[in-house]
Amino acid sequence: MSETILVTGASGQVGSFVVGELIEMGYRVIALDVRFSGELMAKKGPSLELASIDLMDFDELIGVIKRFNVKRIIHLAAMILLESRVRPLKAAKVNIIGTFNIFEAARLMDLKRVVYASSESVYGSPSVYGKGSVNEDDYPHTPPDPYHVTKLANELYGAFYMSNYGLEVIGGRLTTAWGPGRYSGYTGQFNSFLRDVILKGYGRVPDDFAYSGAKYRWLYVKDAARAFIHLALVDKVKRPVYNLGSKAPFTMIDVLNAIKELLPNAKVDYKPLDKPTETSSKVPGPAGLDVDCSRLYGELGFTEKYGLRGGLKDMIEYERSRVT
Repeated sequence: MSETILVTGASGQVGSFVVGELIEMGYRVIALDVRFSGELMAKKGPSLELASIDLMDFDELIGVIKRFNVKRIIHLAAMILLESRVRPLKAAKVNIIGTFNIFEAARLMDLKRVVYASSESVYGSPSVYGKGSVNEDDYPHTPPDPYHVTKLANELYGAFYMSNYGLEVIGGRLTTAWGPGRYSGYTGQFNSFLRDVILKGYGRVPDDFAYSGAKYRWLYVKDAARAFIHLALVDKVKRPVYNLGSKAPFTMIDVLNAIKELLPNAKVDYKPLDKPTETSSKVPGPAGLDVDCSRLYGELGFTEKYGLRGGLKDMIEYERSRVT
């Protein structure tokens, strides 16, 4: 069997698909989370072990790495944007200290590589850049918002561990993973809208994603999972952080056209806004700032399997298969 990979946040939207993809690829996976979905528990076997621990418990984390001879970590566990605003202290503990524990454990256990989820949100508002696009060379002007701040802290600690200890710590600034698996929270409301269109034949585009100038580089959730795996396994990386998103941007009109093609009888309520909402004004894509992801494709050789149309088609099949 291939080497063992630890996946944190394994029951989350992206994490569950990362686990499934790695198993299909022949890897032994240690799924780490505070609780597990029925789907993950059903997969437990020679290729999948479940470890229910809190990332705040450093000794437990070290014990899991030793017990299962872990060689790489894909760290996805985190509190999400809106939840972090409501519980900023817990967000700091989970997102910063939890990630710090992952880095330190990886250093002490001499692991091959750690890949962790950062976010496009570290870039903040388009207004501070004076241009329409940003890439990894642009230093983030991170807004004072708990989630955004914790992700920037992860990147700075990651850079420290890479430069001071030679540990391969690679951050993936995920634009957004859209699709099944999360239906609440900031981006979850977009997935909920799509699920309504698929199952009920009607949906309303959330105001947070109705700004007519928005530029989305979002990845379908299965492509997002594949992107994190690619970062974990690719031979050589040239930088400590990569933007993870679609090869080309799309708009809400593109989303509506895909819906019209694949679900011709569906009705969508879309009222374009002439400016982003207060929450979306701090998130690059929904605020109109294009996050250039070309290095993921050019330097690392990643390719999208699904894209917008393919992702919607897959989500239609996924949601309909779960209707009882």
